[in-house]
Amino acid sequence: MVLRAGKSNEARSHAIGFSLYPYRLLAFVIAGAMCGLAGALYANHTSYITPGLMSWQQSGELMFMVILGGIASTAGPVLGAFGLILIEEVLKSWTHPSFVGEHWQAILGPLLVLSVIFFKRGLAGIFGGPKEK
Repeated sequence: MVLRAGKSNEARSHAIGFSLYPYRLLAFVIAGAMCGLAGALYANHTSYITPGLMSWQQSGELMFMVILGGIASTAGPVLGAFGLILIEEVLKSWTHPSFVGEHWQAILGPLLVLSVIFFKRGLAGIFGGPKEK
């Protein structure tokens, strides 16, 4: 609640006696620990890590998953990961290799832009996520 209050109105949060720095630091540390755990689990799963995993394309794909699923929820990124992988597989099966080849991303891009425009809270908002006020 303190993080939400600080996001909404930082001056008001300070006025009622909350120092936002420790809460923001704790949230940052928890997020970093979760990312570190995810990276360690991925390395254990594949038994191999390449420098290509640190490219901007990989980072962009992960951001698409989060945005597609919904930023303001915990289940959103998980739904976004399943949704993006499902959309990718459907597009790969629909596009003929001689016609589109590996350029199915040209169809995926506009679909993702349309999902951001029409589904403001992502897939988690469609399946009963928290309502914005």
